[in-house]
Amino acid sequence: MTSAEPQSEGANVPTGDQHTPQEPAPERVQALSIPPDTGPTRDHAAVWLDDQGTVWADLPTVPAGDDVLPLVWTEDAPISREALQQRCRLTRIAVCRTQSLATFGIQPAEGAAPYASVWLAQGTGWEEVWADYPTADPHARQIRSLVWAPEEAESRSDLADTRGLVFTRIGWSN
Repeated sequence: MTSAEPQSEGANVPTGDQHTPQEPAPERVQALSIPPDTGPTRDHAAVWLDDQGTVWADLPTVPAGDDVLPLVWTEDAPISREALQQRCRLTRIAVCRTQSLATFGIQPAEGAAPYASVWLAQGTGWEEVWADYPTADPHARQIRSLVWAPEEAESRSDLADTRGLVFTRIGWSN
């Protein structure tokens, strides 16, 4: 597994669907966007991709710290990517390990791709992070929203020190 490799400043950041069902998803973890250093408002939390393929989001604390939680698929039923695109703008911001998104008893289907695209959904006044929900059928194009995992928050700097994780900011969510 390779580490995240963000595109250079000013690069053509991909938007929308970047691969058709006939084309395989990239076979490595990678960041695909370079968001601004600060969120659009105080209500936005930074979204991170570590070099092992896990997606994380800042957890606001008082006093402010660098606590993060992994993001995982929500229990809500998956929807088609096309249905979500009719409600908002989708921008592919990263490729992560599919297994890192599993929780709540939600597992990828047997034979599903090992990597999933991570998407920023932007509507009027809101932004959410979603990820492909791979199935054995590459034409299904299912997607699920991501939520904080039900576990203890950890300091991003401690994770870097103790586990050697390298984090790349890939977006902002509110």
